[in-house]
Amino acid sequence: MDQRRARAEKIDEAIGVVRAQARAADRSMAIEVDAYGQITQIRLAPHAAAEGTQQLERTIIEQYRAARADAEAQAHKVYEQFLRDEKKNAVQATPPPQPEWADQDDLHPVRLWTN
Repeated sequence: MDQRRARAEKIDEAIGVVRAQARAADRSMAIEVDAYGQITQIRLAPHAAAEGTQQLERTIIEQYRAARADAEAQAHKVYEQFLRDEKKNAVQATPPPQPEWADQDDLHPVRLWTN
C-alpha cells in the first residue's frame, strides 16, 4: 500500500504544477486554473464591466472553460510522460531472465556442461 501511496503522491506532485491561463480578446479579464480546475487567479481590467456585468459573467465563464480545457490537456500529457518514464525505469531495473538451470543468486550464470 505504501508503494501505491508514494506513486499517487508522485503523480499528484507532477500534475500539481500544471497551470493554464485564458484571456478575453478585449483584455478585460484573464483567468488561471490548475490541473484540477480550481481557479488560482482572476485579473480584471478597469474596463471589465464596461459592457455590463452579464457580459463580464459570460466572458469569465468562457475563459474559465478554455483555461480548464487547456489545463486538463496539459495534465494528461504530464501523466502520459510519467507513465512512459515509469515504464522505462521498470524495464531498466528488470534483470534479464535467467535460464532455469541458473542459481537465482548468481547475476552472471555460466553453464559448465551441456545435456
